[in-house]
Amino acid sequence: MSNNIHPVRKTLVFFVAVWAGIIAFMVRPHSDRSVFSDWPRWNQTSQPVASMSPEKAQVILDGYTASAPVRDSLAYSEPVSADDTKNTESSNASKVDEAVNVELNLLGYDRGAVNQFLHENLQLSGNSVAFGALGNFFAALNAPARKPTIHVLHYGDSQIEGDRITGHLRNAWQSVWGGSGPGFLSPVSPIPTLAMRQSWSDDWRRYARFGKKDTSIQHDRFGLMAAFAQPDSDQLDSTLAAATLRFEPHPRGYRRNSSFNQLHVALGQVIEPTTLTLTLNELDTVSVALQPESLYQHLSLPLTALDSVAFESLELQFDGGYPEVNGIGMWTDSGIVVHNLAMRGSSGTVFRQLDREQFSRQLGAIRTELVMLQYGGNTVPYIKDVASAQRYGNWFTSQIRLFQSLLPDVPIIVIGPSDMARKSGARMETYPQLTFVRDALKQATLANNALYWDIFEVMGGEGSMAAWVQSDPPLASSDHIHFTPSGAKQIAELFRQSIQAEWTLWQNTQAEQIIVHAP
Repeated sequence: MSNNIHPVRKTLVFFVAVWAGIIAFMVRPHSDRSVFSDWPRWNQTSQPVASMSPEKAQVILDGYTASAPVRDSLAYSEPVSADDTKNTESSNASKVDEAVNVELNLLGYDRGAVNQFLHENLQLSGNSVAFGALGNFFAALNAPARKPTIHVLHYGDSQIEGDRITGHLRNAWQSVWGGSGPGFLSPVSPIPTLAMRQSWSDDWRRYARFGKKDTSIQHDRFGLMAAFAQPDSDQLDSTLAAATLRFEPHPRGYRRNSSFNQLHVALGQVIEPTTLTLTLNELDTVSVALQPESLYQHLSLPLTALDSVAFESLELQFDGGYPEVNGIGMWTDSGIVVHNLAMRGSSGTVFRQLDREQFSRQLGAIRTELVMLQYGGNTVPYIKDVASAQRYGNWFTSQIRLFQSLLPDVPIIVIGPSDMARKSGARMETYPQLTFVRDALKQATLANNALYWDIFEVMGGEGSMAAWVQSDPPLASSDHIHFTPSGAKQIAELFRQSIQAEWTLWQNTQAEQIIVHAP
């Protein structure tokens, strides 16, 4: 009989457990206010709660629109549109002649009314010297012809990859100040870019000074883009006539990107005699002999055919040698062009590691009037405390000073890290050390006569990234680091508004000085 007791006990234990589970389910909390840890809901675990609501983030963005400048000032004047340039060039020239004897303070302007034009979060920070340098940029834009082309270098990390942020800014500025074309493009793009559709033959390899450096490269000739591409002689197919690079308009890109009449090729070392052959729209062909035994070359080639026909394709073929190609540039001979110079994984401290002579020559080959440095995000996860953030700030200081030594009187705008979030339990929270990095970058910027634009505060500050992710449509991606195309366009537009407000204040100052000094 004892042999039957054990199975009966097991059966009783089983039924007790089942009934206990049923009772527990029947008395479970029904209120939506039940605690997450008491009753798990899988949708909450897969979508952590944002510390700022998307609605609050939208209120912040709407607030920027509400504080847009009121255009009722007699001194306010709209920038001359690129479409009106031809009609107004002669009249502008006569106005300049009339005021030729008037000494204008181009190195500074009155910013006392900035709060009337711009929300506090959108305002640039800097001292009078930094804003004086920005006045130099505006003086260049104010010239009737804007010739030779005005260049803006937008350096940054993966936040600007694919022509994000830069593309919208370029299109907006070119619509006002003239010019077209995408600027410099990487010969071999690591990711697709909306600036131009690119392809290349299989023998090309790309080498970058940022990120993981290829130890087979024993020099620092990475040039303006901190990277170069070169045909790999070990992979070249003897049946191929040349290593080729091909460019076509991107169907989703801005139309101005595919309108240009100049081609620029920035080269590093060219050892052997090499011929570069250009084929435009599958028809027109031009061949150029590259200078052998050279470490630095900048080819500037007019494409006059594009003054009368639309751009459809451009192919570059390199025969004979294996040159180091730093960048392929496309723009017009006047107006403005903004270069997207993205460096995935970079902290922005790479510039002093570049071959100085080559970097200086390539910068000197174009008329650079503004430098934008958008970095900091890649550093945030590795910063432990305030001291390590300050060391990063010191390294960044040396980069600012390098640009100032190579480009005297050219304004530098540092755009620090955006909000970045990580998962903490059921919530997404801003990296605690992010503000350490932001503060260190801002301190380095202001102490060295540069300007700072605080993208972290522009977004809404702490907790804003998670809210941007949950916005409809999403303004940031699910990695809680990068913007979506919509978010990147939003940031670009807000930055454009910031520069527009400064431009308006600068114009007002010039107008007032003309009135004061008028005979």
